[in-house]
Amino acid sequence: MNAAPSSPYRRNVPLYYGFVFLMNFALWGGIWIKYLVEERELELKWILLMDLPFWLLVAALQAPTGALADHIGRKRMMAIAGGLFGLTILGFGFTTNYWMLFFDYILWAFAMAAQSGADSALLYDSLKQDGQEGRFQKLAGRGFGLQLTAAMFGVVLGAFVASWTSLAFTVQMSALGPFLAIGCALAMREPPIERAERNYWRNLGNAFSFAWSTPSVRYTLLIGAVLLTGVFGPVVLVQPFLIEHEVSTELFGVLQAPLRATTVVGALLAFRIGGMLGTGRLLLVACMGIIASYGGLALVDASPAFAFFGISSLMAGLSRPVIDAYLNERIPSDRRATVLSLMQLAFSLQVAFFEPALGLLTDEVSITSAFVFSAAYFVVLMPPLLVLWRRTHRASRLASQPAAAGL
Repeated sequence: MNAAPSSPYRRNVPLYYGFVFLMNFALWGGIWIKYLVEERELELKWILLMDLPFWLLVAALQAPTGALADHIGRKRMMAIAGGLFGLTILGFGFTTNYWMLFFDYILWAFAMAAQSGADSALLYDSLKQDGQEGRFQKLAGRGFGLQLTAAMFGVVLGAFVASWTSLAFTVQMSALGPFLAIGCALAMREPPIERAERNYWRNLGNAFSFAWSTPSVRYTLLIGAVLLTGVFGPVVLVQPFLIEHEVSTELFGVLQAPLRATTVVGALLAFRIGGMLGTGRLLLVACMGIIASYGGLALVDASPAFAFFGISSLMAGLSRPVIDAYLNERIPSDRRATVLSLMQLAFSLQVAFFEPALGLLTDEVSITSAFVFSAAYFVVLMPPLLVLWRRTHRASRLASQPAAAGL
């Protein structure tokens, strides 16, 4: 069934695009580690150690904020996320010591948890109101690509602004985007949610129970979380890599922009490639690509090895829209934001320890050791999860065939 021209939910799609663009147009994105290390004279190992309480708090907040989004409305949670994120960036721009930085990280955790799952759930339910939920993977891929396009232009422009003005001023100016994103969120129309019940805590418990008792959802959430961790390592290590190879500030954005562009291309192609390969093969390709990326960076100790960052960037773009679509098709609408937030929860629990380890290894040993550690971590976790997912996926397909034949 095609959407009616007068559908009030059609405007949610462009507003969703505006929201994700503004939230990700980060002038600070390509220079924030350089800013903290060089201008504020903080050490990388202590900066990344703060991510331990940060990610643990994000993990603790994921399911409650997802359930709250299902309870009070996704657009309200998105607006709250925009406000908190804007305040976070503004705080980063004025921080002068570890205690101020720590407070900003805590605020950032609330902002990240507030957005997680709510935006994706609102988009899916908006499409569902018009009977077009089948377009979600394609539109989510475009949205993900737009996020990365915004980030790409942000890092390029931010590096030049920093070289013309200062690193601190560039970070401070970055707060404008999230504040503007609040308007996009509030302008959306909240789709009605098909509720079996309205009790907040019961909804939270039911979401946990559903995710754990549904193997296809359980293993997809775990794989998605490990993939997020796998592609997060390069995000943390790319600036230390450029600093180690003495790259000038204005080139930080120019060199990082192709990585963002590669992820954009992957996100735009995810719908087509996912359809050709199938979800299982695409996940396997993503796994192999991330291992190859870390392996190349560990083996080639020279500036041209920067190109290996591009492999994980491509895998990030290809895998996320496909995983989101796979999950959305299997989650009831009244707990969709809550269940989707569990992937971010599992990711947060991993990266809370993964990221500080990268900082410690980089500062105390070498950046090469950080790449070796990342590759080993991924090799240990990902293959067993892929085997379990494939078994579950095959069993669910076989179970659905007799049911379809009986209709």
